[in-house]
Amino acid sequence: MNQFIIKPDEMTPRERMEAFSEGREIDRIPCSPFLGEACAPLFGHTIKEHNYSTQAIIDVAIGSFEKFRPDSIGIGPGLQGIPEAMGSEFIFPENGTPYLGKPVLEDYRDIGKLSPIDPYKDGRISYFLEALKVTNETIGSQVFVGSSMGGPFTAAAFLRGTENFLKDISRNPEMVHKLLEISTQSVINYIDAICNLGLSPSIAEPIASSTLISAKSFREFAKPYLKRCMDRIIERRGGGTTLHICGKTKKIWKDMVEVGIANLSLDNIEDIGELKEQFGHRVCLIGNVDPVETIMCGTIEDIYNAGKKCIDKAYDSPKGFILSSGCDIPVGTHPDKIIALMDCARIYGQKR
Repeated sequence: MNQFIIKPDEMTPRERMEAFSEGREIDRIPCSPFLGEACAPLFGHTIKEHNYSTQAIIDVAIGSFEKFRPDSIGIGPGLQGIPEAMGSEFIFPENGTPYLGKPVLEDYRDIGKLSPIDPYKDGRISYFLEALKVTNETIGSQVFVGSSMGGPFTAAAFLRGTENFLKDISRNPEMVHKLLEISTQSVINYIDAICNLGLSPSIAEPIASSTLISAKSFREFAKPYLKRCMDRIIERRGGGTTLHICGKTKKIWKDMVEVGIANLSLDNIEDIGELKEQFGHRVCLIGNVDPVETIMCGTIEDIYNAGKKCIDKAYDSPKGFILSSGCDIPVGTHPDKIIALMDCARIYGQKR
């Protein structure tokens, strides 16, 4: 393996991101891999504990910051939090990814029983709100703390069951829109709770991927509701935030940008250089090293090479670039691999 010169950081993550957002000079390109519950075992907790214990959430967030020094820390109820708070049942393996057990809406005749969440009372949402508060009080002077949530389309899919929901787009579109109205208000209620803490939310909308639905369906069933959520964030925080959609998204890049986002997080399946050429003048780009084949399964040098490739393609993007994983870091990833992605920004992300 080649010898690499890893220069120590000259700024704290908060200093770096404040300067970055203001267009001032920074010591290196920002780097924020998607961490979260997958890191729980590294800090003495199971993934299930991370979903049910405020203290576990705090320990993992603060531990992740101290060990990896990412340029932002995210805490959130995941894709499951909002639909679970509305009545869907999820299975939480001790150290595996949570998955849908039983959707709450098996028949649209029961849609009248659904109501938007109260984030302070319903489900496990309050655990994450308290963890956000404590974590921000503890490390917020050093790093920006925020919260990611599933978007309204993904929440609706988990309320109905993904397979049925996607079929409903063509066979029962009117009820899909009614369900989306309810899920959107739930997402907005969570957005308000995050903003009440003085923090910024971000949105993940994996079920709205072009891998699963057409661009036409995205524009009719996902985009309008995402825009309402982003409008609320802009109203509360003064600007847009990050949107991540897994899988193929090239056909909807323009639509994603038009929602009002500030940052577009790109899955590793797509080309960040191509995104830069088309929309780098409108939004900051985030991505997009393969989290499985490269970060989890590759060597340290593989990670350096992949990160350098991303940096070479996007470092000069007009609205900025943040090095990251193309999606969540998988459970079981060795911590040295995460550190390697951070170091990649130190090796190749210096001012050019």
